[in-house]
Amino acid sequence: MKSKNLIKVIFPFIALALLMGCATQKAVTTMTAVDLNSKVESGQFVQRVNAFEVIFDSTLSMNETYKSGTKMKQEKDLLSLFDRTIPNLKLTAAERVFGQFTTFGEPTTRLLYGPTDYSKSALIRASDPMQGNGFSPLDVAIDGATQDLQSQSGQLAVIAFSDGEDMERYAPVKAAQRMKNAYGDRICIYTVHLGDNDVGRKLMQDVADAGGCGFMVKGDNIASPGGMADFVEKIFLKAYVAEKPREVIRAEEPRPEVRLEMPKPAVREEIVEVKPQAQEAPKVVVMEPVTIELNVQFATGKSNIQAKYYNEIKKVADYMTKYPETKAAIEGHTDNVGKEAANVKLSQNRANSVKNYLVSKFKIDSSRIKATGYGPKKSIASNSTKEGRQKNRRVTAVFSGTTN
Repeated sequence: MKSKNLIKVIFPFIALALLMGCATQKAVTTMTAVDLNSKVESGQFVQRVNAFEVIFDSTLSMNETYKSGTKMKQEKDLLSLFDRTIPNLKLTAAERVFGQFTTFGEPTTRLLYGPTDYSKSALIRASDPMQGNGFSPLDVAIDGATQDLQSQSGQLAVIAFSDGEDMERYAPVKAAQRMKNAYGDRICIYTVHLGDNDVGRKLMQDVADAGGCGFMVKGDNIASPGGMADFVEKIFLKAYVAEKPREVIRAEEPRPEVRLEMPKPAVREEIVEVKPQAQEAPKVVVMEPVTIELNVQFATGKSNIQAKYYNEIKKVADYMTKYPETKAAIEGHTDNVGKEAANVKLSQNRANSVKNYLVSKFKIDSSRIKATGYGPKKSIASNSTKEGRQKNRRVTAVFSGTTN
């Protein structure tokens, strides 16, 4: 009886140890990668990308069983094969992870590596200790990557690995749109969907589509050397196209000039009435609405403007002074903490604070400014994180009008 009781006591600990062993299993790197260097050395392909960043999913759902292991194991295996398939190019690289990194902390993101000169295996060493925990703030990770790449020049690529689960439906897509707005045609977003959840697959597809270029692939489709080589080639390489030689045009020999004497026409004087021309009407240019995203944020529950944001508001005053026919709509916003009615009132107070400062400090006519509070209705970041809520507590200015 004593031995049976002992087994009952220690069995949960044995099971927990086995589970932890599964959760910390390392990536398998025995698969031989396709060598793409020959395509570059032969001149068949040239480098497409100058800098790239990998986004790594280290959240709780990645511990779920998938295929012969877990989604986390597949993610690490794919990242290893991806790393070993990249040809020898001069690249800048970075890696960012998202998940919950402390027991009682909120899910967030963390920069693991770079941006720095790309080195083989550095991405693997950085992400290898990661274990899945918490929900999935992919949007915060994408916003973080947008900041990471701001000092990089040339063409950029972001490759996000995730199962697309346990996250807000539209927040990652909006973050991808913000990234595209920041870099335009310089950036492409690629996503790798792990697992077999259709909702997660659709979200990862939408994130890739928001980038305007790039695409989504299923992890299973790039789990072979050939599949990964095709994926890496499309990201980092492009076919070399030789410039066509310019056609040389030889000047013709000058021909002798032949002049013909033509009889001069008789001149007949005519009286021509000159009518006064109507004055051209002044041109009126109708301005498209212009939005200035003010970097004016507020403490929780507060509407007073901190001194460090005065220069931001001066941008609005300078614009309205330069274009005296314009009018401004000052829009106040909040996070979603608390009751909506209270948040609408708070956002109105924030908008009023900015309007009053423009009128009192810069002598802008109050009739040209309309202040409106929208509460939490127009969030630009996830309200599930401290950072996202801070971004949502903001004020924007939208201008309209005409100029002569």
